Amino acid sequence: MPAANESPTGYPNPSDQNIKAAAPEEVSFIRSQDCCVCFVDIVDSTRITSSIDNPEKVRKYYGTFLNTMAAIARNFGAKVIKNVGDCLIFYYPETSDSSDKSSFKNVIEGCITMIEARDTINEKLHEDGLPSLSYRISADYGRVEVARSTTSQVDDLFGPTMNMCAKINSKASPNGLAIGDGLHKVVQSFSLLSSLEEDYYHFEEIVGSEDQQGEFNNYPVFALHRNDRSTFSQSETMQERKHTPTILLVDDEEDILYTFKTGLACEGFNVEAFANPMEALTHFAMVNPSHYDLAILDIRMPGLNGLQLYYRLRAINRKIKILFVSALDAVPELISILPDVKSTDDIIKKPVTIGDFVSAVNTALA
Repeated sequence: MPAANESPTGYPNPSDQNIKAAAPEEVSFIRSQDCCVCFVDIVDSTRITSSIDNPEKVRKYYGTFLNTMAAIARNFGAKVIKNVGDCLIFYYPETSDSSDKSSFKNVIEGCITMIEARDTINEKLHEDGLPSLSYRISADYGRVEVARSTTSQVDDLFGPTMNMCAKINSKASPNGLAIGDGLHKVVQSFSLLSSLEEDYYHFEEIVGSEDQQGEFNNYPVFALHRNDRSTFSQSETMQERKHTPTILLVDDEEDILYTFKTGLACEGFNVEAFANPMEALTHFAMVNPSHYDLAILDIRMPGLNGLQLYYRLRAINRKIKILFVSALDAVPELISILPDVKSTDDIIKKPVTIGDFVSAVNTALA
């Protein structure tokens, strides 16, 4: 005769299930919110990696790309959700406040910095004997459903905005950015590209062919294009250059800028100093690419920080030597993503004496 808590078949009585705690759901939806989401995906990585027969090099190939993209994203306030193969997915929590202009500017600046980082990434890959890569970036703004898994404490996002951002990624040109209409409207309303930045970039709608149908193909998508800035003076040639090294110095703290400039000038260096990083970039783009022997950049600056400026200077002149100045302990991350940063010698830690500052500059120029 079956026990009191068993059914005649010998299986547990269904009513007994009420005694046991219900199994937790694997995925719990936490909230809905508006935010910017981004996808960055390597172009044709399956074909490229099929020619790499060393597993360690395959890991290096993907790791260099994904870690650099993640570091740049975090630098602009993004949270990385996950990577799906060679695609990195992240979002900007601060953009839940649709009136926060600075958070949306971080989205655009972060994407631009990722685009400009390509030469630097490929330089690191070449150092390891790996092939070059190209990638596409897509970004959009809209409602998402935020969820969390019982096996992970990292938020995941679902919904039409995520789906659309994934789909429009294919509309971006290699090493380019495509943004959906939701984000483009915010960009236009805030005028997120300043007058100086518009000298370098502009948005243009991506027009599909007439035979394309469906909601996806009717959704407006815009590409970011870089303007031609090759307007430097041809009057200065390498033969006309003076032997004395010329240094570009950029730091938003004007008292420190003056101190550094004076110290270097007293040692005989030609120094051009800027407290505004965008003005420094504009100037750098208009002179001969070989004009400067060294750029010294503060890492933390408003508007355009040192990491952003680094990638843009390198996009103009890949051979420019770079020194970073920072009060932050940023050495490990910079070493991991920048080929110019090999050790602590490549970062001048504030506060620093003029003697040590000049010594670091001489070492960088040697």
